Amino acid sequence: MDLGDAPVPETRVISWEAPPGRMDPVRRVVRARPEGTVSAPAPGRTFIAKPPAAPEPPRPVPGVMDPRESPAPAYAPSPDTEPDAFRHIRERPLDAKPYRLLAEYFDQRGDPARASLMREIADALDGLETPAPRGQRPPLTSDERAGLRHPGLRTPSGELLACTGIALCRLFPAEGRAAGSSELLRATAGPCAPAVLDALHTAARMLDVHLPELVLAEDDGPPFTAVHAGHPRLLVGRLLLREPMPLPELRFHVGRALLSLSPDLLALRALKGGQLLRALALLATVLKDPRASGAEARVVRESLSPRALERAMALLEPGTQNFKASALADAARDSANRAGLVACGSIGPALSVLRTRRGNEAELVELLRFAASERYLPLRAPR
Repeated sequence: MDLGDAPVPETRVISWEAPPGRMDPVRRVVRARPEGTVSAPAPGRTFIAKPPAAPEPPRPVPGVMDPRESPAPAYAPSPDTEPDAFRHIRERPLDAKPYRLLAEYFDQRGDPARASLMREIADALDGLETPAPRGQRPPLTSDERAGLRHPGLRTPSGELLACTGIALCRLFPAEGRAAGSSELLRATAGPCAPAVLDALHTAARMLDVHLPELVLAEDDGPPFTAVHAGHPRLLVGRLLLREPMPLPELRFHVGRALLSLSPDLLALRALKGGQLLRALALLATVLKDPRASGAEARVVRESLSPRALERAMALLEPGTQNFKASALADAARDSANRAGLVACGSIGPALSVLRTRRGNEAELVELLRFAASERYLPLRAPR
C-alpha cells in the first residue's frame, strides 16, 4: 500500500498561525514552505499580502506546522478583524462554544460549507448526534491521501521510514500469536463478518488503497491490528465478528487500520521501540557497506529497489540525526486517526471512538484541529 509517492504540494496561502494552545498574536504572512520534498507549487488561488514592515518571522521547523491544518477563512482578512472565535479555539480546542460562534460567523459571510463543519464539530463535542453523510465521497487522489500524513512525518526521519519501512519490518517480522492465526476472514466467520468485510471494501475504495491479507486474530483483541508477518496483513479481532458495532465507528477503525499498513506507519506501529532502533542500526550498516553480507543485508537489499536504496542512502544521515521515535509514533497515530475520520465521514463517531479508547487529550485536540482545517474541508463526504 502507498500513501502516494508524489510529494505533498507546496502551499502558498494566508494562514492563521494556530496550533492548539496559547499563541502570540496572529500575524498575516505569505507562507511558501516545503512540506517534505517539494517539486511543484500547489494549484489553486494565491493570496498576496502587503509586505510586512518588520523582518519576516523565522520559519517553523519542518514537520511542525502546516498552514492548511488550522482553522482558516477562505479570504485574507486584516489581523485586526480576526474573529475572537479563532483565538478561543486555539486556546480551548475542546470547548464547543467557539465552534458555534465560528459557525454563526461563516453563516453571516454566506459560507454554508464551513458553517456546517464548525456546527458539526460543536455538536460532537457536546455529545449530540451528528448527521451521517448522505453519500460517499469519491476516492482520494494521491495528493489527498499523502495529505493525511501528519506534518510530524514530513521530515527527514519520516521520509526515511516511508522509504525503508517495509525493509525494517522484514528485519523483525511478527511471530506467534502476534502474527495472527492462519484462518482467513470470510463472510461465514461470524454474524457480523459480512458487515466487517463490507466496511473494509468500502473504506479501501474511498482511500484508494489495496486490501492486504485479512486474517483472524488469535484472540478477541482490538478490532484491527496491522502487522508484518513476512508480508503486511490485517488482523481482525474475534469479538468484532460476534458483537455489532455502529457502522460509522466501524469505518473509523477500518480507515485507521488501512492507513497503518503504509510503510512508515507500519514500521512505527508494528515494531517495538527497541526493534525499530535496532532495525535502523542494521539498515545503516548495510547502506554504508555495499559489500556487507549476511541475512540482514540480504533482507534489506531484497526489500528495496535500487532507486529506494539510493534514496535511503541520501536520507540516512539527516533522518537519523535527531530521530525521535515517540514523536514519530504520535504522528503515525494521528495520521491513522485522520484516515479514520475521512473513512467514517463524520466527526461525532471519530470522537466517540477516541473517548471510548480513552485517548489522551493531545490525540483528541489533534484530530479536532485537523477536522476544523482547510485540509479536511474538501475531503468531507457529501451532506
